Amino acid sequence: MKALALILCLTGLAAAAGSSGPDEKTRIKIVEYMLKTPLDEADPALVSGFMKLDPEALPKKLRDKARGKQMQIDAIVKIHNGKKKGPLRYPSTACTPKRYGPEGVRIMTMIKGNEEIAGEEEEYVELKTGCTEDQLICEFSLNVVVIPRPGKAPLKRFYLMDADPLMALVAEKRGGGGSAGNRYFQELKPRCDKS
Repeated sequence: MKALALILCLTGLAAAAGSSGPDEKTRIKIVEYMLKTPLDEADPALVSGFMKLDPEALPKKLRDKARGKQMQIDAIVKIHNGKKKGPLRYPSTACTPKRYGPEGVRIMTMIKGNEEIAGEEEEYVELKTGCTEDQLICEFSLNVVVIPRPGKAPLKRFYLMDADPLMALVAEKRGGGGSAGNRYFQELKPRCDKS
């Protein structure tokens, strides 16, 4: 608790000093706090500040961990906001989908609750939802890693959060039907508006 109070004080001092953001020591303390604190216990003000941090400005040993945690938080927010929207989505054209290079594989393994799905499963999700890959990235928790291969088409690897309602479609494709405790099988499955 003392560390949290210290971080809050440091953040306040950095903001009061008129800087464009917290200094390096404060950024590192915020990142370390976010990496060790469960999200449901984290201070919302620090979560907001953490999401604004550029991982590239952090020491190398913290970059991928911070990027992974930011991606996890972003996915959780998308899932939460998606519940408010209901099963029919009206994808925004303002969203620019982000794909990751080969370094993305390592980062994806750092995200709690993230699961790799097969290419056929991602295609099945596109077919069943009527959403494009770009829309799945923008509206849901889909992350795509593109790995260049000389003389061949790039290899794509797909990842979804296990709490994403799209996992119901992945389970359907796998033929397992999911576990009895998964509430997404009782809900309407998501789809994108074609208009």
